Amino acid sequence: MRQHRRSAAGLIATGLAIMIGCALTGCGAPSYVYASDSADQAYFKVPANWHEVNPQFLADTQDSLLTKSLAGAAGGPFIWSRAYDAASSPSSLSLLEASNSPVVYATVQNLRDSLRSELSFDVMRDLLFPVTPTARQEASEAGDTLTGFVLLDNSTITNKYGMRGINELYEYTIGGQPDAFDQTVLTNAATTKLYLLLVQCYQACFVAHEAQIEAVVNSFTVGGS
Repeated sequence: MRQHRRSAAGLIATGLAIMIGCALTGCGAPSYVYASDSADQAYFKVPANWHEVNPQFLADTQDSLLTKSLAGAAGGPFIWSRAYDAASSPSSLSLLEASNSPVVYATVQNLRDSLRSELSFDVMRDLLFPVTPTARQEASEAGDTLTGFVLLDNSTITNKYGMRGINELYEYTIGGQPDAFDQTVLTNAATTKLYLLLVQCYQACFVAHEAQIEAVVNSFTVGGS
């Protein structure tokens, strides 16, 4: 699997400029469409033939799978969330793992006050799954059965607006197969909001769709607020 990184410049409002440009000059049938939370200045693009997940289905999945996670209610209330799947009928599990087709999951949360002072890069890395050595050791001691962890790439992200965060590309073995996760987590300068973009599917799927996945990840744009 080819490793890739995103530059800090990719976090500036490129996506909004593209949408405005098409509106003014006219564009043909798009290869990609934009998902946007304009109020919180978050944007990303997905292939036009991927399917948006039903919002109620997504909300139910968040309630059932992220109950104790900082990426769920424990981290703070959701302001906005979207998910897209290259398959037309995603299961609840496939939104976060064990998918044979690329899945994009994105959220914006208002951070709980109790988390704001503790929001380190390592907390961001471990937001959904244990990624850091300490978190993986603690998870193992607690009886977590996740195996086959491989860290493929990692970087920190900052920009001129004071946004900061991480990007991690890693794998876990799920259902007997390596499952790949490209995870971006950001917070604003005031540490009041948390932005997440996760793209994942089994390794063979990830390799087959690598160009599309990289385009999605590199399009993730968060302004300063």
